[in-house]
Amino acid sequence: MSQAATVIDFTLHRKRKQAQQQGRLLWAMYAQQAGFAGQPGSVATSATKTPRQA
Repeated sequence: MSQAATVIDFTLHRKRKQAQQQGRLLWAMYAQQAGFAGQPGSVATSATKTPRQA
């Protein structure tokens, strides 16, 4: 296996993570404006920020 195959592309990784975060933020803003603040979709955005418990 070549060394290039094992190198992580941090630029691509960062862009993907930023796009995911922006998508979650936009969805949370949409849900809040639409009156879905108590729906599971808005809970899922806050659940990803807390550590998972086994």
